[in-house]
Amino acid sequence: MSPSTAPDERPLRADARQNVEQILQVAQEVFADLGYQASIAEVARRSGLGMGTIYRHFPNKTTLVERIAIKVMQESLAEVRLALAEEPAAWHPFTRVVRHMMRLRSGQLFPVSRGRAKEPGPELAGVRTELLTALEDLVVRTQRAGALRDDVNAFDVVLMLNSIPPRLPDDEDGSATADLADRHIGVLLDGLRAPGSETLAQPAPGRREIDQFFGTVHGL
Repeated sequence: MSPSTAPDERPLRADARQNVEQILQVAQEVFADLGYQASIAEVARRSGLGMGTIYRHFPNKTTLVERIAIKVMQESLAEVRLALAEEPAAWHPFTRVVRHMMRLRSGQLFPVSRGRAKEPGPELAGVRTELLTALEDLVVRTQRAGALRDDVNAFDVVLMLNSIPPRLPDDEDGSATADLADRHIGVLLDGLRAPGSETLAQPAPGRREIDQFFGTVHGL
């Protein structure tokens, strides 16, 4: 299901597709700025659309956030595939993908509460698998070129990216605090570059740890 398809998978008119895309884009920005506690009313205010229009396409906040998660993962998957297909250098495409994924602020976009009643849908699970597979291919290629330390894997990268704090609302006026992601990404990339000087503890994370992380921390 593309971002311009309603959750019930019925074809949408052009104006309805435009509304869905606008809702998703604005909601992504709202949750990135304010976190999951942001209201649907704030999404409506920023988008200029009525609450009824939003609820017509997304019956609750959980559905909306899952739809954003799918959109973000699809964008990241396209970026990884582009790097695999077009970039001749080894380190540059890897760092480009890492910075792209950080710019999407995935850690801030997926703060769905624990204990969510609804399990992630098959589309979300499918695109996450595709993204992890493509990222594994990119990691292996970068390691074979001698640019990335050989004792890390794609699951390490995902968990490290999600460990970088998102922008948090300021307690005084609700505005976002300084975004330090670029600074922290620089430190992270420096630590990932081959050959590395520290011996890493074992075992390395796998798909089980990734699924557990998204399930318990993000509800996805």
